[in-house]
Amino acid sequence: RSSQHKYTYIMKVSRSAFIALLAGSTNAHQALRVLSGEAPIPAEFSFSIQRIESNDPLAKSSKTSKSSKAENRVKDLEKAFPCLGSLVDQTVVDLYVELDDTFIREQGLVSEAIGEYAGQGTFLRTDYDQDVTKSEMKKLCATKCEQVLDDCTIFQMAEEFNAEGDIRYICSGFYNKDSIAAQFPVENPVKQTIAITGSVSSNFSVFQKGGGELVLPKFKGCDVPVGDDLAPVIFDCVGVDDPPASCAPFLKQDSDFMKYIVPSVACTFAELGDSTKVAKCLSCLAKAPTNCVSDSICDKVNVINKKCTDADTCSASGQDKECVTCGSLCPESKECVSKLQTAFLCQLGAEPKFDSNGQFGSCLNSDRTDFGSNYLEDDYQCL
Repeated sequence: RSSQHKYTYIMKVSRSAFIALLAGSTNAHQALRVLSGEAPIPAEFSFSIQRIESNDPLAKSSKTSKSSKAENRVKDLEKAFPCLGSLVDQTVVDLYVELDDTFIREQGLVSEAIGEYAGQGTFLRTDYDQDVTKSEMKKLCATKCEQVLDDCTIFQMAEEFNAEGDIRYICSGFYNKDSIAAQFPVENPVKQTIAITGSVSSNFSVFQKGGGELVLPKFKGCDVPVGDDLAPVIFDCVGVDDPPASCAPFLKQDSDFMKYIVPSVACTFAELGDSTKVAKCLSCLAKAPTNCVSDSICDKVNVINKKCTDADTCSASGQDKECVTCGSLCPESKECVSKLQTAFLCQLGAEPKFDSNGQFGSCLNSDRTDFGSNYLEDDYQCL
């Protein structure tokens, strides 16, 4: 009988094989190896194995007991996480295949033109003392993913360990095939960083429906330098008689840099007329608070044209603080402000970059051919 007591096996042997078994011959030993699946059936043997259903009440009892325990555990989890409602069937959970030591670098920021934030801010977390297993967390996360997204295809999970060795799980990044968050790169293996959540170490996994290689669409953003890389290109390449060879890719007439950045730099030089003033304007703009919600750039009063007041330079505690808008340092003409807005939107719509100063790029500020829908009509312009 099998170890699960589900089936009984009957071995039919030839007379010579039976005699060999009784005699303890070499053939008997070989027969046992065949029976256990360790060797093929030799030509001189002629036995077969027949499997029949077992009527053993112990087998039925064992199966019923396991099923009952599983059902009770699901009910316990539904009570512990009432907002999830009924957990999805295990057949749905099993569709999600784990890719361990894998992480999607960021959850995604998108323009308000789309009207949603591709999974951002949606997560599910257990506590260290909840005694939830990883397989149970997978079921909880699959339920959450199916709940928040139609045709959910991907979620990611973190296992966090504290100093006592306890584990808690966090699921986030719920995506489907249309998620704008798919613009972000996949890391495998994950570069471990020091956690700020009180955990000592973490493991990361991505679960993908159907499995296979996890290849998310690469975000084909505005191809310009961002962050600290922008100013050197502007001052070393623009308006220079003999620019270095490194400037060549940027100075091609059809490059994004020439189309979206250079016009703003040219009008800033034309209006301010002094390289020192231009540097102060660009330095201010580089530090101005902006994000993918483009009000700070495209509103009538924005970070480019808003002048600083005393209230902007003095904190509530009476201390000096740096003004974060640039109207006192940058051009004021409507035409040049429009070109600076386009330059801003291009930089925010560049391919995501992460460095010590934070995140740059990643916003959807232009119609992109790599996405299925036409979200915006014009390239990097305030509508």
